[in-house]
Amino acid sequence: MKISILCPNLSGNCLGRAYLLAKLLQRKYEVEIVGCAFRGRIWPPLAEAKDVELKYINIGQIPVSYWQLIKLFRQKIDGDVIYVSKPMLVSFGVGLFKKWLGKKPLVLDIDDWEMGFVKEKYRRNSVAHNLFSLIRSGVYFYEPYSIWSAWACEKAVGLADAITVSGTFLKQKFGGTIIAHARDTDLLDPALHNKNSARKKYNIPENKKVIMFFGTPTPYKGIEDLIKAVGLVDNDDLILVVVGIDITKEYCRTLVESAKQTLGTERFIGLNFQPFEAIPEILSMADIMAIPQRKSKASQGQLPAKVFDAMAMAKPIIATNVADLPQILDGCGWVVEPEDPKALAETISYILENPSEAKQAGQEARKKCIENYSYNALAETLSQIFENIKKA
Repeated sequence: MKISILCPNLSGNCLGRAYLLAKLLQRKYEVEIVGCAFRGRIWPPLAEAKDVELKYINIGQIPVSYWQLIKLFRQKIDGDVIYVSKPMLVSFGVGLFKKWLGKKPLVLDIDDWEMGFVKEKYRRNSVAHNLFSLIRSGVYFYEPYSIWSAWACEKAVGLADAITVSGTFLKQKFGGTIIAHARDTDLLDPALHNKNSARKKYNIPENKKVIMFFGTPTPYKGIEDLIKAVGLVDNDDLILVVVGIDITKEYCRTLVESAKQTLGTERFIGLNFQPFEAIPEILSMADIMAIPQRKSKASQGQLPAKVFDAMAMAKPIIATNVADLPQILDGCGWVVEPEDPKALAETISYILENPSEAKQAGQEARKKCIENYSYNALAETLSQIFENIKKA
């Protein structure tokens, strides 16, 4: 059996979820990932990956237009089963037409609450801007964060033959089977990497304590709170490393400037996007991993994949009380309330002052990741869904 995974944007970080689903399914099935790529560019962390077949149409603009949706629909999607990543028009809409016209079963994966992103966007904007967006969304229905498109796709979720979700909030809202952001714990193994060697390579002082954020910076991920917290920690040997900086984005440029003003150039280091194969080496440099999510419509349905990277690498982890993070880190990490830099700073200090406890927490985190969130732990659960589809 061959499975075609429809991804809404191969140039963006949503490819990360599609890729891990493909890796889980590759153990039993032939898999391809199909979607749009902005000017043929693949998301940088996976730009060099050759272990999953990627098929895409080149697009010259984001969002894609109606004619580009038609072009994507005509793309040769060879799978016996369609596995849609995200309930978005460019993936789910195309997938539904393929299901109906090609008489192929369709499984839908939901790893974010798309209407939550839309609501958060509307909450931040002015009434006039939102009115314009409502009108524009009615015309340009295909836009990723068109309120009408997001609403229609959410209402159509029941048309899928099966559903997978990434966390509890989404399961409560849409049903389905939870497939967390699985990680290859054989590759993400702290025993394979040397912290000091990695720090030399990336010009990070060996004698400093490093607290690291790794991911795609966005306003609801709380990096501003982390910057303030590091500034409150009375320890000149502590430096903040943010990995995933895209200097072409205004938000990232503002973030870097804020960090340098708050912490100084000696206590802040920004690294750009890193390929997937470099993740273990990058994480090996950290003394603490931080996941300071803010509570919002956007974050309540999102589970940061990087928590599992950090767990697999046996790192002490500090996160905020958002989504499933408290349950995931129960017994193997620290959780504070969101948007509270003081509490974050106090917990950072505690971890630094108790290295034995920190090391033990990291070891427990890796053990829990292997047992619950590894490829080995989740591959069979996902495969069973497709076995049931095949028998139906």
